[in-house]
Amino acid sequence: MNTCTAPIPPGAFIFSCLENITRLIPGAIGAWYLVDDELTPRQHILSGIDKMTHQLYLHHFLALDPLHPRHFNHQLASFACLDNAVQETAYYRQFMRPNHMADMIEIFVRRHKRIVAALSLMRDRPFNAREKMRLRAVLPLVEVATGEVLPCETPHHLTPKEQEIVEMIREGACNKRIASQLDISLSTVKTHLRNIFSKTHASNRTELLRNVSTAWYERQAG
Repeated sequence: MNTCTAPIPPGAFIFSCLENITRLIPGAIGAWYLVDDELTPRQHILSGIDKMTHQLYLHHFLALDPLHPRHFNHQLASFACLDNAVQETAYYRQFMRPNHMADMIEIFVRRHKRIVAALSLMRDRPFNAREKMRLRAVLPLVEVATGEVLPCETPHHLTPKEQEIVEMIREGACNKRIASQLDISLSTVKTHLRNIFSKTHASNRTELLRNVSTAWYERQAG
């Protein structure tokens, strides 16, 4: 089970992450949320969206949302956009247009292929191709922020040395820097990384940081 039922702490990285992403795209407003085991959005964090509009969405339009996680969980997509057909829907006519929303984009965070969180962005004018490219590039950041809120289900039993390497990776260290600081060879670093990736079910550093949350790592290190 991936659902986080505890309140999200005010200092969580996802708050500043969402704020910075909405600043990246002029005029954008957004919401980040967790997705429970029934693929229902929960625990929304808002940026630029007033609470009344959000409550209206939750009570009357959530089920009509064309970018709802249920529509995409069976796919491998991590990025979803509206098409022109949305303008013919009740969702667009009754919710988007009255609230000055012309376009929406959804960025999905997955764990073992299942959607566990998402970032929804809206604006009063369409997102252009360059802005969509920028938003595609922020997925790793959203994954790391989500990992802090939604720890992995089981510990990975990393050794103290492997935990040290994970922390250096979190700080942006390359293999050469890790080798230098730990006074080990590059081949030894690569061996450690293979073991770490295997234990954390990760295929690259982005997945590693997503799978090994800050909260879990601090418990192991402490």
